[in-house]
Amino acid sequence: MVSTFWAGRAVLGECPLWDSRTGTLYWVDFAAHTVFAQAPGAGQPTAIDVGTGVSCIGLTEDPRVLIAGLSTGWHLLDLRTGARTFLADPETARPSCRFNDGAADPAGRFWTGSLEESQTDPVGRLYRLDADGRYITADEGFRCSNGMDWSPDGRWMYFVDSNDHVIYRYSFDAGSGTVADRRVFVDTSSSQGVPDGLRVDAAGEIWCAFWGGAHLTRFTPGGAVAEVVPVPVPLPTSIAFGGPDLSTLYITSASIDLTEDELAKWPLSGSVLSLHAATPGRPAVPYRFSRTASG
Repeated sequence: MVSTFWAGRAVLGECPLWDSRTGTLYWVDFAAHTVFAQAPGAGQPTAIDVGTGVSCIGLTEDPRVLIAGLSTGWHLLDLRTGARTFLADPETARPSCRFNDGAADPAGRFWTGSLEESQTDPVGRLYRLDADGRYITADEGFRCSNGMDWSPDGRWMYFVDSNDHVIYRYSFDAGSGTVADRRVFVDTSSSQGVPDGLRVDAAGEIWCAFWGGAHLTRFTPGGAVAEVVPVPVPLPTSIAFGGPDLSTLYITSASIDLTEDELAKWPLSGSVLSLHAATPGRPAVPYRFSRTASG
């Protein structure tokens, strides 16, 4: 059964992130330039205005600091003051491109996809940000880089290109942080909506939110559809496992471009939803930033 965790109306809610250390759910509203933080049962969330578009966030080894992929590059975000520490901006020479989704890999490197604003030209890239603040372009050629996660054994990396209706799978080397042999894991063109945010549960099954489809789909590690879960919002954007036992699935959503009639039909658009998952997820890995290495 789907419940409402936060009944607000984000324009473009995205990137839910659970911190098991503090029992806090984070999420963002890209259009409102805001990061939200809320513990279950704590009432209204804390809202942090970051002053620019915020596409993705990740934990760091300091529970008081997040890494944030902003329109101006990667920054460390101090949750107490809102202060930002700039790390790098690989898109600075491409003003029509920006970051989209991102996540930390099993070794604590932070990966972020990018897209061109029109989302028609396949010039999006997949970046890896290492502990010392240096980055590489791991792959490119995407129209709408989106959700990413890793298999429990660290052998596979999953990565979404929404506008090509595909979930890719790479061979992944956790020791070196390299990807290879990109292949189509699932072609979702026959599904309602387009694939967006993605998470892998403790059994290695892949959950994906479908923008415009009003549902989540769970895929087996072999790429078969195991379950389709309807949700009461037309634009679910992303998902995260959380709660004390990581068995709560949190779902962000958007209200952008919906008409008044559509908002009346889907009044929870822009809210954060939750449901119980029979198989729990896995704790988010912090980005392991080394201040000494970066100077």
